[in-house]
Amino acid sequence: MEAKGESQHSSIIVPSVQEMVKEKLTTTVPPRYVRSDLDKGEIDGNLRTEIPIIHMNLLCSLTSMDAEIHKLDLACKEWGFFQGLKVKKNLLTGRI
Repeated sequence: MEAKGESQHSSIIVPSVQEMVKEKLTTTVPPRYVRSDLDKGEIDGNLRTEIPIIHMNLLCSLTSMDAEIHKLDLACKEWGFFQGLKVKKNLLTGRI
């Protein structure tokens, strides 16, 4: 049985890095926080960095609606957002 007030688990007391910096006790990251064993990975050169642009007026065009809807679908699935161009004022005000 444990004595009253004792804990089954104990923690290692670690100095606060913020306090160490504030008190000017260190100017570098303490080694215990450096993870050099992590794989840094490589940057994929094929990644797109341009935000998808959707021409809102093309969504209503009979000749280009299908292509623009496909672009909108991909933008939502892959990015979760897009930049809308040529947005009508009544769409922005909620009066369609």
